[in-house]
Amino acid sequence: MAVNRGEFIQALREREAKLVELINRDQYRRSFNPEELREAVYSYLNRPAKRLRPGILLFSCGAVGGDEQRALSAAAAVEVYHTWTLVHDDIIDNDSKRRGFPTLHEQFRGNALNEGYSEGEAADYGRNMAILAGDLQHAWSMQLIWESINSGVSSAVVLDLLARLTNLTKGLLEGEALDVLFSKRKIDDLKEMEILKMLELKTGILYEFAGIVGASIGLDRTIDENNLIQAIGSFARKCGVAFQLQDDILGITGDEKRLGKPIGSDIREGKRTVIVLHAFQQADDKDRDYLLKWLGNPAVSGEKIEKIKQMLIEYNGVEYAKKMADQIVNEAIEELAPIPESQYKNLLLAWADYVADRQV
Repeated sequence: MAVNRGEFIQALREREAKLVELINRDQYRRSFNPEELREAVYSYLNRPAKRLRPGILLFSCGAVGGDEQRALSAAAAVEVYHTWTLVHDDIIDNDSKRRGFPTLHEQFRGNALNEGYSEGEAADYGRNMAILAGDLQHAWSMQLIWESINSGVSSAVVLDLLARLTNLTKGLLEGEALDVLFSKRKIDDLKEMEILKMLELKTGILYEFAGIVGASIGLDRTIDENNLIQAIGSFARKCGVAFQLQDDILGITGDEKRLGKPIGSDIREGKRTVIVLHAFQQADDKDRDYLLKWLGNPAVSGEKIEKIKQMLIEYNGVEYAKKMADQIVNEAIEELAPIPESQYKNLLLAWADYVADRQV
């Protein structure tokens, strides 16, 4: 039986409760010192969130006939791992909000100002604490993967997943570096395939990892030993790229209160997205000059950001990215053909539907 949007969200919430309980166990909390660093590590983790990546991991485990409970530590690892990438990404992008609250570096900058630090000292303190928290979360995620052994997962599978986590980090940092470098390149110097590759590295491969981990634990086999694991990984990677395309769309058309982060920040930062590239290619010379002048310009005003947003819509950049995301999701769904029918497979299909049409 198909799973509707509400049932999909409810399934995520049910698993979130177990995830949050595991992450907040005393054995972990007591190991993070000093107290300020502990507070930083848990700041994002205990904020309201969708928990999509650990959810996909657990659904993937069930979809191959596995026991979700055995994959819970690994699901927590993926959530913690994702969190460190957000913490560092917020520093790089100079973002002020995450999930409706101050970003970690801003949170600790505010703490320092309240304690009498100067503005410069407070900014340094906030940035430094956020970097340290992200580094610690990265290490903790590796520990949580290793602790899957305690749930009966074979050491061969756990070692394979840890090796894949290392390669994941390399790929993800490559994607982040490309994002930074692309923002300094002229729009007309970029190709669409370069941007899509960057999206795959920044977002797609972490979803792929979640799918591979869940299926590997569910079967207690490595990816080289079973083609179902590869199928779920490919499905998740493609949905991840579509997820990021939709994220870029919401960065133009979304509701700031619902998203919990500023709308238009990608324009201020000069992000090179499929939306921007397509609109630039369709624009007349005057509007191209305007985009070249103001995209990524620190002096861009709110009024100019609104004008650029309208350009990206009127020159069909948003519509083009939406059609591309839909096409990629359809291709992703085809990857699930070898997976036996089950409620877990239906949950994965519901995620694909969510990716294609999400508003938050």
